Amino acid sequence: MFDRNNVQPSRSTLAGGIEILEENADQEVENVLYRGTQKGMKRLEKRQRRVALGDVTSQKANKIHNAIHNKFHLTRNYFDKENIHSPAIQKEQKNTGDDERNCLLVDSSDDSFTDEEQGDEYDIDDLLSRRIKDQQLQTSEVYEDSDGEMQEASEEDVENAVEPLSPINNDEIQNELDKAFEKYFQSVPNPLDDDTNDVVMVVEYASDIFYYLRELEVKYRPNPYYMQNQIELTWPFRRTMIDWLVQLHFRFQLLPETLYLTINIVDRFLSKKTVTLNRFQLVGVSALFIAAKFEEINCPTLDDLVYMLENTYSRDDIIKAEQYMIDTLEFEIGWPGPMPFLRRISKADDYDFEPRTLAKYLLETTIVEPRLVAAAPSWLAAGAYFLSKIILGSNDWSLKHVFYSGYTSSQIVPLASLILENCKNASRRHHSVWKKYFDQKHYRCSQIVEEWILSTET
Repeated sequence: MFDRNNVQPSRSTLAGGIEILEENADQEVENVLYRGTQKGMKRLEKRQRRVALGDVTSQKANKIHNAIHNKFHLTRNYFDKENIHSPAIQKEQKNTGDDERNCLLVDSSDDSFTDEEQGDEYDIDDLLSRRIKDQQLQTSEVYEDSDGEMQEASEEDVENAVEPLSPINNDEIQNELDKAFEKYFQSVPNPLDDDTNDVVMVVEYASDIFYYLRELEVKYRPNPYYMQNQIELTWPFRRTMIDWLVQLHFRFQLLPETLYLTINIVDRFLSKKTVTLNRFQLVGVSALFIAAKFEEINCPTLDDLVYMLENTYSRDDIIKAEQYMIDTLEFEIGWPGPMPFLRRISKADDYDFEPRTLAKYLLETTIVEPRLVAAAPSWLAAGAYFLSKIILGSNDWSLKHVFYSGYTSSQIVPLASLILENCKNASRRHHSVWKKYFDQKHYRCSQIVEEWILSTET
């Protein structure tokens, strides 16, 4: 049973930082959550108890939007070609009933954004056309300002225009994969293999099981460009919420599978619906609640979650959000996550404990990286394991590793480089993950990686 006495509640939420964002748009939103979850400071601002779920046309929402987005972000069509439409407004939601309207995260009844102070009104089509027109200015890191001078794009502009990373494929890679398959595939279980006599490993069906998991990771892949369709959210906001979810996940002592499924549910939901900033944290905690029910034997109760949120949202809020999110995802939450693939790859080294443990830390750092939102979990597991072997002094990626991972070294190197890049400033890029794995319980994996990076740079 979760012990409330040993846990400090979250003293602030994303919504609690709204006023700060209005006054200073350049301030990192991480401070809003960190000051509450880590230092137990008082709530930054007293928020309205019942905020309208769909209030994207309110004056406050427009102030946030204008403060954060000095230039409109890039706009892309949905990754799913069946969903090519103006994502900022879901017109089919207009005639929803009262019960469903209460759990909508965006109100679609108004097709304009109005600032009462300025008296300006922007039609949705005009808004999107201006964002598309601005795309040419933001695709490079240098753009021309209103005075005709060349200015360097801000870090936020570049980050919001990220391109997803994916493994390369060519004939040479396919030949290496075929060679690994021919050498190590066994239609009949090897009696000398320890796994053969272990009923839990079900070696007779292992290949079929992982083939099916590879199908699921493609089926439940989120739209890598969904942030371009969000009006108020940005990648830094996502990173902040995930950082908070990692803390919540750690305090409840949940399984790694639960965390990865939580992030997948959030990303897939945001791929289909537009969410306001003041409901973003509700999406995160509801996704955690769904994932815990799916993965855990004993999951946190509603009272536990409400307590951790310091009653910012009620039991009713979480239940309605959970119902709406599940319905939006059509009850499809069987995303496999990277952990089964990580265990599978470690078989190539006879389930060596050290590289697999270090890979868990490297793998968890990927959840905050925008370029890896839609990356296959099997590829992420391979990249984390590949890098962990290098850090531990083994540069060997044999055909056996290729067979059990499904990826060659040439496919993994770009991913491993990105993971390593993010680990160079770990305490800033993914603070909660870094702190979590700095603990002795996790064998100080983050410290090992830090020391290795320093040794290679000197």
